[in-house]
Amino acid sequence: MRGGPRHVPRGVRPALESLLGLRRHGVEMRRVLALDAERREGPRAPSTRSHGMDYAESRRYSPGDDVRRIDWRVTARTGKPHTKLYQAERGNDLYVIVDQRSPIRFGTRAAFKSVLAAEIAALAGWAAAEGGDRFGALVAGGSGALVRAGAAEGSAPALCVALAAGGEAADAPLDALAARAAADAALGTRFLVVSDFADPEVVLDDALKQLRARGDVVLVCVHDPLEVRLPPPARYPLTDGAAALVLDAGSAAVRAAHARDVAARRERLARLATRPGMRGHAVSTGEDVFSALERPFAEARAA
Repeated sequence: MRGGPRHVPRGVRPALESLLGLRRHGVEMRRVLALDAERREGPRAPSTRSHGMDYAESRRYSPGDDVRRIDWRVTARTGKPHTKLYQAERGNDLYVIVDQRSPIRFGTRAAFKSVLAAEIAALAGWAAAEGGDRFGALVAGGSGALVRAGAAEGSAPALCVALAAGGEAADAPLDALAARAAADAALGTRFLVVSDFADPEVVLDDALKQLRARGDVVLVCVHDPLEVRLPPPARYPLTDGAAALVLDAGSAAVRAAHARDVAARRERLARLATRPGMRGHAVSTGEDVFSALERPFAEARAA
């Protein structure tokens, strides 16, 4: 990326001043996320219309539809449940699920993965605010906050406050979190999931299936260089300030198992990123966020 801003998150906890200050990068983040591309392409298809002022049509009820939108007249006439669809007031609703669960609070370069994830989520909020879009967010772990979808001018700073507040909410699995987000978001919403995607494959598949039933999905995988490539063979003491353990990077079996796990996780995310309505990116701690988000996930895998 030439001539654009650089931003490398730093620290072990999200800082409110830093998160609020990211507003200056809203225009660039909006470009990187291609939030205006759909507007140029014209109106959404009926299957992705979101709730707005104007009724568009009714269709057969599908699991995951908002029960408050059931068209009782058509349901009574046909004997089969139908859902009302509305013409979207605008087609750029953005909703972020940002991982702050305990496994993501780790890092060896510039920042913890949790800080990197928090700043990417805040940037997304400011990108939505730049275009006057609606924005909502769910914090996984940490404060566990649910920022209801609404005008981004109010919901983006609310997310920043929730991220900086920290906390110790229960580490719910990603599929349960996706269900909460899908229930809060309108049909046709664009979802941004920022995580290290350490959940089991079956959990991740179910989570993304729920989100895809509501709109398109962008995956942003945050990781640390130490997770991708172990340090030279030796025994390394690790601590979170309370518990302590030793990483035996000298064991050939440990190194082989780690390499297999890394390869499997990357291949899984690469497959997901090629599904219709989905795309993926990877950002490492210590890396410029904007340069990383410019790369498709396939290129990041080779880096």
